[in-house]
Amino acid sequence: MSILEQRYRWVLRLLPAAYRAEREEEMVTAFLEGARRGKAGMDDQRPRWMEIASVATLALRLRLGGPGEPPRSFLWGEAVRRAAVLGLVFWTTVGCLSATLTLYTYGILAEGPPDGLTMGIGDPGSPERLRHVLADLAPLLWAASLGALVLGRPLTAKAAAVAALVVPYVLVPPALSVGGWEIAVRWACTLFPAAVTALALMIGFHRDAPPPRLSRGRALGMVALPAAVGILLSLVVGVLDSLTRAGTVPMRLLMQVLMWVDMPGLACVALTTVTVWCVAGRRTSRRSSAPVALAAAILTVPVVLARTAILHPGATDSITGIINLVGCVQLGLLLMSGMTLVVMGARALRTATDGDLTELRGQHG
Repeated sequence: MSILEQRYRWVLRLLPAAYRAEREEEMVTAFLEGARRGKAGMDDQRPRWMEIASVATLALRLRLGGPGEPPRSFLWGEAVRRAAVLGLVFWTTVGCLSATLTLYTYGILAEGPPDGLTMGIGDPGSPERLRHVLADLAPLLWAASLGALVLGRPLTAKAAAVAALVVPYVLVPPALSVGGWEIAVRWACTLFPAAVTALALMIGFHRDAPPPRLSRGRALGMVALPAAVGILLSLVVGVLDSLTRAGTVPMRLLMQVLMWVDMPGLACVALTTVTVWCVAGRRTSRRSSAPVALAAAILTVPVVLARTAILHPGATDSITGIINLVGCVQLGLLLMSGMTLVVMGARALRTATDGDLTELRGQHG
């Protein structure tokens, strides 16, 4: 066995054992036939990056299987795909909340606050102001991604999700160099939940597991419901903000509400709700809730990091104290939910056999 052949076999270990046992020799032979000989024959060669990428892509597609794949692969595949759908629904709510608040903040929907303070960033009509407005409206692309996915257009959904993730920071780059590595780490943690959703969408819906194509009416309803929730939440925040400026509502109450309607706070509420649904559904149909439990467990990890990123232990002022207190409560809920979901998912994986997943196989997407 040449050194190059050993390297190819090492790369092929990315594939599931059953697939490798059936196809490894054929694949190694094909790779060696296409290899270029160097000065020392095959011993000074390495697998090409495109070959490694193709094997890694195949391994992901097999391990996140679609209908007809082994039960364990199918369960993981459904978990990642449902993580993508749950994430897109959540980010549609956040995007509509952010967009509505942006229209209010910059005086597009209504006039400025009663005290006449200048709202938004940049002078009216300036390019800087335009960039910030567009960056704050860019999260609406999550709704476009969700709509494209449920209409059976995964490539459009993936492109819209990547744009929603990247465009805001292209328009308004984060000032990471000002605060050093600590600010950069906190920023990365807050970006992580959206990145996990986009990644789950990219790898979950491959050619062997296309998304279900809903009718236009059902697809519109699936996008409109989380969008309406986001708009409703923005109205609540706007009313509380106006009452706070008028002195009717104390600032402490406003801060507590804002901690529950920011991204990690809303994610905490959503994941806790999903956990309760999974626990309640387990009594009637454990198999149908298994991929949802795994999906929510996947999404819980980045939310914990995002919530932790805004905490400031040791701070003594009252506002930061409220942030730390509410944040710790949310972290407790997230950790309890995450542990419950992991236990449910682990039990489902242990019982992932053909007989156990017969019902689940008919529920793709």
